[in-house]
Amino acid sequence: MTNANTSSTPVFRTVEVATGVPITLGETLSPEAMKLMEPMEPIIGPQQRYQLKPGTFGDAEEIDVQLGVGDVVEKMDFRYAAGSNYEEMVANFEGQMGPPTTEHGGDEQVTVWKDDSTKFRLVGSTAGIHSTLRDLTSTS
Repeated sequence: MTNANTSSTPVFRTVEVATGVPITLGETLSPEAMKLMEPMEPIIGPQQRYQLKPGTFGDAEEIDVQLGVGDVVEKMDFRYAAGSNYEEMVANFEGQMGPPTTEHGGDEQVTVWKDDSTKFRLVGSTAGIHSTLRDLTSTS
């Protein structure tokens, strides 16, 4: 295993879900972003979960957003379409964020980029490809 994100490039914290409509870790959702969301089942505690309406975002088939204390975005989960290529995705993200830490376990490939405030985890398995973008500065 190599050291996580040995480059000086920080892990991204913002995803633009529509033209001019970003969702950013550590910030509240804008009214424009909320219009693109549907509530999911509640979580015990202060967290709330939302799912981006289908067809809203081109790079992922599904995006779930978890809000913590103060309705601040603390996590985003992404599911990618069947047929997505894990190696191509890793190469693309490596071009954006620098070298990752890669782990292999069972039937999964796990690639992680991490800096002081953000962790991005990309997972490929026989069930498909998904990723998680997490705010490490969250207090909840």
